[in-house]
Formats: sequence, C-alpha cells, structure tokens
Amino acid sequence: MNVLDESLLPAEKEGLSEEFQMDYASKRDWRARLEKSRAAGLGFAAPGGEFTRALFEVVASGLADDFKSLLRGQRVVELGAGMMPYGYALSSICGAKNYLGVEPFYADVLARSIVEFVSVPSAFPRIPYKVVEKDMLIHLQEEADELVSVLACGIENCILPDCAYKEKVEREIFRVLHPGGVFVSSHSDLDPKELHVAEKWFRRLSNPSVRDRIRIYRKG
Repeated sequence: MNVLDESLLPAEKEGLSEEFQMDYASKRDWRARLEKSRAAGLGFAAPGGEFTRALFEVVASGLADDFKSLLRGQRVVELGAGMMPYGYALSSICGAKNYLGVEPFYADVLARSIVEFVSVPSAFPRIPYKVVEKDMLIHLQEEADELVSVLACGIENCILPDCAYKEKVEREIFRVLHPGGVFVSSHSDLDPKELHVAEKWFRRLSNPSVRDRIRIYRKG
C-alpha cells in the first residue's frame, strides 16, 4: 500500500480546514510538507509509521499478548499519528473503545489509509475512529480531564518545536490520562515526570536484530 499515491488521497478533502487544504493537502510529497512545516517553525513534519507498525506487528503476532490489556476499553488518542493506519490497527486489536488520530500535516493521508485498512476483510475488530488535523498540544488542551489513554510513537525532540512546547504537552498528557489508562511511548522523548513508568523491550519482527523499547506510563 503506497499512501503517497495521488489516487489514494481524498478528491475533495471534505472536513479539512481551508488553511490545511492550502498549506498541506495540496502538497502530495511528504518532503514538501516537511519543508513547509520547518519553515513555519512548527517542528518536523515526519510522515511516521515505522515505530507504530513495529509495535502493532509484535502485538498482532501474539508475542506481546500482555500489551493488549493496556488499551482494552480505552479511548485512545494518538499524537502525531503520521500517515499510516497502525495506531488505529493497534487500538483495534487491543480492544480499545475508539481511536482518535491527531495529525497536523498528514491528516488527509491518514484518514485515507485508515479507510483502506478497514475496507480489507480481516479478523481484526473494527472500532469507531476519527482523524483530526490539529497540533497535538492544541488538541490535548481541548480534552477533558482523566478521559483518555495516549499513544506516541516517534515523537522525538527533533520533531518538536522547542522544550517549552514539549513540557506543555507532557503536562497535558498527565491531565487527560484516564486513571485506569496508559500513556504508551515508543521511540518518543515525551516523558511526563508526574507519571509512573515501566519499560518493555521486544525484537522487531521485520528485523530481529533491532530491539525496540516501549515505555508505559500510569497514574498511581
């Protein structure tokens, strides 16, 4: 599946803001979106997908069944979800209540990739989902207290605008995190100090020589 093909992008971009349509949805190549995001001082518009895919694949394989209980019954918000549907797929296979992908640069591509994913017959359950084309901090500030679980894959310092922005996002993650939920961080530098953290490691199925670290944060 090549989500960068023009044929896979929504023809009329319904539901996207006029600003997004002018600034990002008109640019088919992720490199063009990256250049524009950096010039605007908005951080690094990474297309994402590799780390989320690795986590999804190991859970789907049955090698990390204990991970499934972490998101079961939770409302899952994925920050900087990128272009690929693996955050939705992970939430689905874990039995999450629903999934929300927050993505400021590739919302149109992400929405299309999830549509294609759910259109293919599979044994995975289908859960309600939504994609919003927003900055992660702005979205978190609009979430209610203690309502959701949060997923962040590949949100490293190099793609964030600055340290002050990062600290605000971390505070918001703590505020919105459900008491029985988790903040799951894979290759992410977001590190809310108020939360208790545990680490898990797994070998990447596509390349067993690579070991990925997952940080799992909870309240109390």
